[in-house]
Amino acid sequence: MPPEPLSVRWEHELPEPCVLHPEEVDSYPWAEDDTLPAPLVARIDAWDDAQIEEGGRHAPSYQGALSIPPGWRVGGFPSWASTGPMDIACECCGEPMRLLLTAGGDEMDADSHSWMPWEDRDPSLQGMDAIRRGQSVAMPTRLRFGRDRDLHVFLCRADPGHPPRWVLS
Repeated sequence: MPPEPLSVRWEHELPEPCVLHPEEVDSYPWAEDDTLPAPLVARIDAWDDAQIEEGGRHAPSYQGALSIPPGWRVGGFPSWASTGPMDIACECCGEPMRLLLTAGGDEMDADSHSWMPWEDRDPSLQGMDAIRRGQSVAMPTRLRFGRDRDLHVFLCRADPGHPPRWVLS
């Protein structure tokens, strides 16, 4: 049994013990600003519109269902839900930095239920209604990084000895 902390101001400051089940998934950059070529963004927007027209509020979208998984992950692309895409440069040398780690509070939400593990789904329901065992599955670590934010850790591409940068988005 782990020791109890002396005091915790907020419940989200104390992580819930959990087990890591790593899996490899493909991720793709957000379709905003200059992250993807304009013709590709136009195709993605048209696909998103067609999905909404066909499937309504539970329809998948590129941003939520296909590009960047929620939760904790190593590498890939950052989710810029709160801030919008930004370039992260090394404070020592000015070189672009790469994403090392994302710590997300939620493992799934209404926009990202496509990333939900099959064993946590009720196949008779759609969207977030399909989550079995409720909030404990959607937020297993119980950690929050501000209001609906992810914590991103970036490393310098030119020199990994340079200090990392942390960004809340």
